[in-house]
Amino acid sequence: MRGLLKGPKFNGRHSTVIPSAIVAVEAARDCVHVSKIGLGVITPIRSGPEHLKFTPMSGGLKMQVRGAHAVQVFWLYTTSPEAAIAEITRKWQER
Repeated sequence: MRGLLKGPKFNGRHSTVIPSAIVAVEAARDCVHVSKIGLGVITPIRSGPEHLKFTPMSGGLKMQVRGAHAVQVFWLYTTSPEAAIAEITRKWQER
């Protein structure tokens, strides 16, 4: 999506997001608890169900989005991981 990765919350050299992750990235971008979003690697995989997974890390969260044919990792910088997870998960489930 054009313009999805613009703004002060994004850093990184590439701007590719798998289609399945667009809702989660938009939710993270709009979340007041997330201060920065780092785009991670995209790994091709066999087809399967989409899902969202969070892992607490020092200074934030690792968000992993499994799409239909790829997995992408995002690094979310936050001081309130529980609130960020709740908000992003709610928007992911509403899609």
